Amino acid sequence: MTIQWLGHACFKITHRGYTVLIDPYNSSYIPGYPRLRTTADRLLVSHEHYGHNYREGVTLSGRPERDCPFAISAMEVPHDGLYGALRGSCLIHILEADGMKLVHMGDIGMQLKDADAARIAGADVMMITAGSCRALPAQEVLAQMEAAAPKVVIPMHYRDGKRGSRRLERVENLVDLLESTELVRYYDTDTIEVTPDTERQLAVLKYMG
Repeated sequence: MTIQWLGHACFKITHRGYTVLIDPYNSSYIPGYPRLRTTADRLLVSHEHYGHNYREGVTLSGRPERDCPFAISAMEVPHDGLYGALRGSCLIHILEADGMKLVHMGDIGMQLKDADAARIAGADVMMITAGSCRALPAQEVLAQMEAAAPKVVIPMHYRDGKRGSRRLERVENLVDLLESTELVRYYDTDTIEVTPDTERQLAVLKYMG
């Protein structure tokens, strides 16, 4: 399956010719990104903030859900460190197909524990904020990564050049916390193909516009 980063927290995930899009951004509220115009077979939104819910930018194909190769589930988590008192909640989406598990962490604001932590543990792919003023800071992101032990981590929702809020951390804030940078891979494309044989890595995808 392929995973394409469209910027901010937005991804296209394609498997068996079916595309799921997660968290389309509204460029009017996310500095530096152009207006989003894309297509998908299914749309998922983690929460109703403008950086994640721009449904108007997505044209859906109209294919029936029975065509979807993914088993999709979600769990509600706090968007901030005060159990949602500041920013409410958001959804973590879990997509499973052919023995593989992908997790989009949304704007998670607290470390997961117990049963919630078990649901994402050992994921093949985790898409997680690199450090956010509105979600987990980089140090807490690293702790969540280490606890969940995903095979592939794709950072998202960070300050990328002039793209994204100045209050967001840069991806380097997360990379610099790693004990070893041997697993960090900087891609020259916005897309990664993931199989059961994909090597463990932190995959920094390149925004392609």
